[in-house]
Amino acid sequence: MADTPVFTDKFIAFVDVLGFKAMVQAAETGSGPPLPELMKLMRKLGTKADRNEFRRRGPLSCPDAPRVRGDMDFELTQISDCVIISTEVSPAGVINLIWHCWGACMKLLGDGVMLRGYIKRGNIYHNEDTIYGTGYIDAYERERQVSVFKQDADERGTPFIEVDPAVVGYVQSCGDACVKEMFDRMARTEDGLTALFPFQRLVHEWGGPKLDAAKEKGYVEMLRKDIRSMMASVERRIDQTNPSAVSKGTHYLRMLQEQLRICDETDRAIEMMSGTMFPRAVYDKKYFPTLK
Repeated sequence: MADTPVFTDKFIAFVDVLGFKAMVQAAETGSGPPLPELMKLMRKLGTKADRNEFRRRGPLSCPDAPRVRGDMDFELTQISDCVIISTEVSPAGVINLIWHCWGACMKLLGDGVMLRGYIKRGNIYHNEDTIYGTGYIDAYERERQVSVFKQDADERGTPFIEVDPAVVGYVQSCGDACVKEMFDRMARTEDGLTALFPFQRLVHEWGGPKLDAAKEKGYVEMLRKDIRSMMASVERRIDQTNPSAVSKGTHYLRMLQEQLRICDETDRAIEMMSGTMFPRAVYDKKYFPTLK
């Protein structure tokens, strides 16, 4: 006899793609990527194959963190432009849910696609395509009210995946060093609110006993080109006739611009450590001849 469905206390994420209606309209009219490409893009939110990978391998982030089940009761349902994810309440469960959401942000950032969502803890029945529970409903409703990193006092619906204070508190008190370290790498807190923040990983980490300044600056230049490409992709997707879309796009462009500033700071730090100024033509030609 099949198990009787019951509600379970779990970590829950509801994540939505912003600007999806405009993407669909563009696909229908032929002014944008066709439907197969749009579907491929949406699969970056997560698929059943991702869920099955957790069932096969267990935690992909912090594999030694405490958990109740081997697969952390990881469930994922992707519908149109949104994805619902839930995991057991455990250190491994919470960090792998966050890790998956952060990974979706990174993948879609390269395509200029903005995400918004909410991560919380609550009751849910989640089994493949079947989802019930006040925890899911609450995450869905709070997604539209995200205000982290707002630029104006009354701004709502900022394009970020916000993390509920109770979830942040669980991470900080769980006692697992890996979980806390990974969370700090993937999230940022400002004015008492926390959200996943993929932008802070767009930096070049350098150093070591032997500094090849020209090579390191070449890596910085490659990163700079990637960031500019992301900015161009974001700009292409902004509906300039929609003030709300323009406001949301401004958030991403502002934060990507900040990473470009950090690239400039990294260049200066490398020059100071090496004591040598390297003209761009020198390191481009020697180390990165394919750079344009």
